Amino acid sequence: MIRESLVALVALALLALTALITFIMPLGMEDRIMLGINQMARESALFDFIMHALSYQNLISGIVLIAMIWGLWFMPALIPRRAELLTCGIAAFCSSAVSRTIQFLTPPHVRPLQDPSLDFTPPTGVDAQTLHDFSSFPSDHAAVYVGLAYVIWRLHRRLGTVAIALAALLCFTRIYLGYHFIADIIGGGALAILTVQVALLPPFQSIGKYLTGYSQSHPQWFYPLTFIGCYIMATLGEDPRELVGGLLRVMF
Repeated sequence: MIRESLVALVALALLALTALITFIMPLGMEDRIMLGINQMARESALFDFIMHALSYQNLISGIVLIAMIWGLWFMPALIPRRAELLTCGIAAFCSSAVSRTIQFLTPPHVRPLQDPSLDFTPPTGVDAQTLHDFSSFPSDHAAVYVGLAYVIWRLHRRLGTVAIALAALLCFTRIYLGYHFIADIIGGGALAILTVQVALLPPFQSIGKYLTGYSQSHPQWFYPLTFIGCYIMATLGEDPRELVGGLLRVMF
């Protein structure tokens, strides 16, 4: 219990620190690192393509992490921890919604691509105006990727190490492409870990136990609905967001 509380406190401190760096006390070192990374842009069209593919192709990003979650679900040794896997996995995805809420409630923060002080060079195939209408802090992509990787690591160290390495690579692509600052990524990851820690509290675990029981008593309903939910998680809710956004544009 003490360990879980300590993890939550460290995650909260990291979230607060990155918010401080983003909105109040920017670090010149972060800009220098960003520009150092940006020196690789347009040096190799193949490398730029790989970074872009890793960032946008769900088959080699979110779907891989969700496949790992499914693997854990069916591991005999982890059946007693299915409630934890279920609630924490949902929490990891929900951290993206929390991230987006923070973006709306905090002052707008320009992305590296549009920051005039950086003079950021867009990698090959990247539009400099991408995501210009959304604040960059914290990163909702980092929240989901780091959150899922953390859940996997909690339950299976070896598979979790692979998941963390993949999440780190995916987060790096967001920095390389100019969509996020380093603080955005760290803040999003810290937010996800904090959200997962909250999901470990008894009330949420009780919900997880109920859903786990439902998976055994009504598998014909549980697994089809879970498939839909996992598809939304693996694609970071792209389809629902486009649908809701389209409806809002038509209605208003």
